[in-house]
Amino acid sequence: MKALAWLFGFCSLWPACLAADRIVTLGGSVTETVFALGAGDLVAARDMSSVYPEAATQLPDVGYFRTIGAEGVLAQKPTLILAAHGVGPEPQVTLLRNSGIRFVLVEAKPSAESTADMIREIGALVHKEKEAAELIAHLHTRFAEASRLAQTAAKPPKAVVLMGAGAGVLQAAYDDTAASALVALAGGSNPFTGYIGYKTTNAEELFVADPDFIFIASRDGQAVGEKFGTPKHPPEWLLTTRAARNGHLLTFDMAYYLVFGPRIGDAVATLAHTLHAPAPAAR
Repeated sequence: MKALAWLFGFCSLWPACLAADRIVTLGGSVTETVFALGAGDLVAARDMSSVYPEAATQLPDVGYFRTIGAEGVLAQKPTLILAAHGVGPEPQVTLLRNSGIRFVLVEAKPSAESTADMIREIGALVHKEKEAAELIAHLHTRFAEASRLAQTAAKPPKAVVLMGAGAGVLQAAYDDTAASALVALAGGSNPFTGYIGYKTTNAEELFVADPDFIFIASRDGQAVGEKFGTPKHPPEWLLTTRAARNGHLLTFDMAYYLVFGPRIGDAVATLAHTLHAPAPAAR
């Protein structure tokens, strides 16, 4: 018994003893990170928001991480539950915390440093510290590229990100959203401020904001990965905005541009190249 107690105490100080071989990942950012680190073979199941990489989509789906059910997660017999910031509801999270299964909440928010911290933390959990350092270095390189592009602009271009075009009700990204953080990192300015989260908008508000770019976040396959697309059936009034007249009404893949994981550096740099491209002649 003394030997077992000694071993348990030793393992609590030595991470290799705590290696996880069945991880349930809750949140697209953490799932992408585990796979990008080369530890995807440890993932037993993932949540509905984890749609990248393709290998992750072949795993069991335990539901959406913001409305997760503890029973479905525990049915996968995990040795580690790895959850992204925003997991809920709290009563179900409490059940997971009290289940006896190791539960790690990664408090990553949509920012450059928070994303780097998330990658570093997950790298330590799956014993991929070297790979984590390489991913972080790549992130910093692409963020720096975006910053250099932004410095070439006389002033930050105004960019709005909209949700819900398919449902006919448009919501604009305001403060403390992944979309607003994305625009800022790419050297743009979000004219919709003074509110936390997403809020329904209309023609009048958008015309007053008069953005240089309007991006519609999409999941319908119009735009995949870094590729931008053209809205299929936008409201007629949206086509009369200055952004639309200048060819700057675009869709983008929200699973690529709004997930602050290992690909966000590439997403920010791609958006920066778009925002800071030479301006077309006014129409």
